[in-house]
Amino acid sequence: MICTLCWWDSHDTYVGSMVYKVQSKPYIIYNPTIIFRVSYPVTQIDQFMSRIGRKGGMSLTTGFDVFFDNLNSNVAGEFYSGGNEDIVHMLCDEAQLPNVQSATGQISGRYLGESAMQYPHSRMFTDLSLGFLCDAELTPLKFFTRWYDFIFGEEQETNRGYYFDARTAQPRPRNRTNRLKYMDDYVSNVKIAKTEPNATYSNGRAPVTFILENAYPYSIDAVPLSYGSSQIARVNVNFYYSRHTVSYGDAQPGQIRIPVLP
Repeated sequence: MICTLCWWDSHDTYVGSMVYKVQSKPYIIYNPTIIFRVSYPVTQIDQFMSRIGRKGGMSLTTGFDVFFDNLNSNVAGEFYSGGNEDIVHMLCDEAQLPNVQSATGQISGRYLGESAMQYPHSRMFTDLSLGFLCDAELTPLKFFTRWYDFIFGEEQETNRGYYFDARTAQPRPRNRTNRLKYMDDYVSNVKIAKTEPNATYSNGRAPVTFILENAYPYSIDAVPLSYGSSQIARVNVNFYYSRHTVSYGDAQPGQIRIPVLP
């Protein structure tokens, strides 16, 4: 059974309400844990749940999409074109919506008896990690390794892809040099869209999209391989970026918006 308690102040102004779990015996609260705190009067829990339902329900962590925009054609290469970009998108199984943090300074002596106060003066953007499952061609690993090599001017080495070709593959010349590319040549805008279902598609809504500007991979984690129980190979890639832009979606759960592509 659910009990909802509402209260008003001395001027008969509504202040808020709390929803409690109670026993079947009336008015005995056996677990005073707040389930929901709402800012409007609710007389029944189904009214509150209907409000959540009109918003499309609760958000789940399994709804997201990741895209890489404005990639240099030399970075994209064959591993992010010709349909392979869809493979990379679909195999991204772990992402985060980036955090927000401020660098602060300290000011003191404003008022008599007031302690030092922190004030923000700069925005700080930390790194981001994305995880990808790998298909049998290791498309995500090839794509990000190619991207990373391009930053340092490394040439792509290829072979026919057979076992004996791998046995006879040779390294690059040991006296080779690494000439760093200009940043504008290798950075990309990474879009992380938090998606939710609508009346037609499982990812028909995008309530919020984070656009990571001037992003590039600074490290690619080791891919563990071992005998024993077979598991899908995964690769984790870490990105730096200059800052991010947040785009807020305004579509309602029942609305269907089909963009017109140029």
